[in-house]
Amino acid sequence: MVELRRILFCPLGCRENPAAVRRVVELAERCDASVTLLGVGREPSTTYNPFKDREGLQRIADVERAEIEERLARWAASCDAGSTEVLVRSGNAALSIVTEVLTGGHDLVVVTTDEDREDRATIKRLLRKCPVPVWVIRPTRARTQRLMVAVNPEPDEAELNRVLLELGAAFVELGGGELHVAHAWELFAENLVRHAGCSDAEIAELRESERSARNRALLALVGDALPSTVDWKPHLVNGPPAQTIVEMVRRQRINLLVMGTVARTGITGVLMGNTAEQILDEVRCSVLTAKPPGFVSPLDQTAS
Repeated sequence: MVELRRILFCPLGCRENPAAVRRVVELAERCDASVTLLGVGREPSTTYNPFKDREGLQRIADVERAEIEERLARWAASCDAGSTEVLVRSGNAALSIVTEVLTGGHDLVVVTTDEDREDRATIKRLLRKCPVPVWVIRPTRARTQRLMVAVNPEPDEAELNRVLLELGAAFVELGGGELHVAHAWELFAENLVRHAGCSDAEIAELRESERSARNRALLALVGDALPSTVDWKPHLVNGPPAQTIVEMVRRQRINLLVMGTVARTGITGVLMGNTAEQILDEVRCSVLTAKPPGFVSPLDQTAS
């Protein structure tokens, strides 16, 4: 099952979000985990320097560092988390976060976002390169956690599916709420089958056969991954995965979506799949992403 011992929290953007801090602190308390607050300052351009000497740049960097430290201290104080470790780094935000994960042994990254272009780019880099789950917290007024795990019950994604389901169940167990499990499916090569001369009735029969097979696979997957005491609601919907998941999130009023970003193990630096990227761009709820066991970050210099 999921164990959280070291949480790395990096608020992106400038908007303060004390509710997000409270959620992270509450999660840490329930898991008996430590929290590290990380702030990342910008590095000056190497091609254009408006100052005549390096001391001018250093003064600017020192002022920004002080502002970041003060802001993080306010975040910590807002939730009585004054003993939380505070770190400030300079440079690329995604690279700084992943480097801290690799050197500090963190097992969960949490970020907040202003939803600007720079934040979105940072989050996508994290989802591609961070070896541990990434929780993107977005504001919500919902009082009840409605969590949906998006799975694909194919044999070669069994390990990733288990990770996602265990994460979803752990968050519901720790924070309460509802657990939904969703699978979007399509009849393989349906257009080709139709052009090959199959009638509407024959296609409908093929669809029903496929739906039944997918339903059995979904039930077997959840039954194998989760204890029988865990309550969950299934959602098996025919349609393009990205579009269908986004619609299910909206229809079920989901405020935390759990999904995978890569589906194959043993690949270093594999790019995030198109489906995950489309979903991330479309949904407005918080998102918790994970990779399958065996994923190695391309930034991990210790990997063989």
